[in-house]
Amino acid sequence: MGIEWFNGWAGRYAVTPEKLAQKELSDARLSLFQSERLLLEAGMRVDYHRNILGFLEAIAADGVESVADRQRPQQPFSAQQTPLVLHQILQEEAGDARRSIRAGKTG
Repeated sequence: MGIEWFNGWAGRYAVTPEKLAQKELSDARLSLFQSERLLLEAGMRVDYHRNILGFLEAIAADGVESVADRQRPQQPFSAQQTPLVLHQILQEEAGDARRSIRAGKTG
């Protein structure tokens, strides 16, 4: 019984090349994931600083007023022209479908 127990224990807990490779594979995948994440974050930081640099260069060259005018929406919302919310959009779609059915069109 003693040798069978030892063989069972050794099979479960002894370090083998396969178990080492499995652990190293797991560690390598984690390192790859972390490196890719750092690379993406670095790319986002580069884009951010490029945008800030372009923005500040535009302000230095053209002035604050013209840069602000270019960044304003072309048609600001007025009191009568408010953005639609989801239930209004769905109601309009249902009304369009009813009009199509009355006109004899199928969609």
